[in-house]
Amino acid sequence: MKTKSYLLLTALGFLSSSLFAQDYLVSTPNTSLLIEATPGETVKIQYYGSKIENSDIQGIYDVGMVFNADSYPAFGLQTMGEKAIAATQPDGNMSLDLKIEQVKQYPTKDGEVTEILLKDKVYPFEIKQYYKAYQGTDIISTWIEIMNNGKKSVTLYRFVSAYLPVQRGDNWLTHFHGHWGAENMLEEEKLTNGQKVISNKDGMVNTETDNPSFMLSIDGKPQEEYGHILGGTLAWTGNYLLKMDITNTKLNIIAGINEENSHYKLEPKETFKTPEFAMTYSTSGKGGVSRAFHRWARMYKLSHGNVERDILLNSWEGVYFKVNQEGMDQMMKSFSALGGELFVMDDGWFGNKYSRDRGDSSLGDWTVNKKKLPLGIEGLIASAKKTQD
Repeated sequence: MKTKSYLLLTALGFLSSSLFAQDYLVSTPNTSLLIEATPGETVKIQYYGSKIENSDIQGIYDVGMVFNADSYPAFGLQTMGEKAIAATQPDGNMSLDLKIEQVKQYPTKDGEVTEILLKDKVYPFEIKQYYKAYQGTDIISTWIEIMNNGKKSVTLYRFVSAYLPVQRGDNWLTHFHGHWGAENMLEEEKLTNGQKVISNKDGMVNTETDNPSFMLSIDGKPQEEYGHILGGTLAWTGNYLLKMDITNTKLNIIAGINEENSHYKLEPKETFKTPEFAMTYSTSGKGGVSRAFHRWARMYKLSHGNVERDILLNSWEGVYFKVNQEGMDQMMKSFSALGGELFVMDDGWFGNKYSRDRGDSSLGDWTVNKKKLPLGIEGLIASAKKTQD
């Protein structure tokens, strides 16, 4: 009887949680994110995966599939575990107690946005959490706006873009690492308990060694065309941090600006906006993740992304620094005969006083090297026009 009573109470607990909570679905054609956002409470992510409908939500609660994980945990009243935001108030207090004030869902020209306003219970401090489902894609993005409505400055010590729970299982991480001349080399590894961090502190050179993107498998070593995989990328060109926080039963992804030595003084009435973090969920392996991001990038991030590009040849791999008039003419002629449409002359053409023959010379001497190109750029233009005749 005790076991039955316990099971009954547990079931009733799930039932009441779903009945009295306010749930919001953020959906794309093939994926859904379920957010529980009840005024006066914290925001919780309950589900992210293959698409579900409103009629499926109760079943998600009933079978215990929910994460019940805070979507943006704040440092202060709860100090265990990784946090998404940490700030010091003008009086030195480091605690935040952010509760939901309002939730709005509205369409935009390129998708649908869910906007959640949270206010601190003591201080004039607010954040807005955004989730955006991009129209015609399987990409959902998220970002944060942090607002200081007080009369004195507040110091931000952590301000991530995304805090996302993932199903714990046979999880594998796919990411890209490299160096000059060997950028974006794919690496895959099984995730074990602890933390896995991908970070960069090189400023503007932020993708030469590591890349602010990843794929995370749910059900074993990732395959190209099958398997459940979550993909994510941070739209940020500065120092970044991607962290996987893993225990026996939980896995959380924390993504955003690398806060090390980057605290930010938020002045009165100022708003700080974090970079956008974009994510997708695939049941078709790594290929499904790649195709989703490529479609999104073409539709919304690249200039004229859906316009067919010219067929291009770059001179670098053919001649490196050994640029000369005859060689460029021959490359353009041969390439044009194959159907080529655009030729790019790469490094090695400049440095009239200090010849550009290696990678550590001539920068700043942006004049055409007359020994290499006696007819100048005009001579190359004339040669290019001849290939069109």
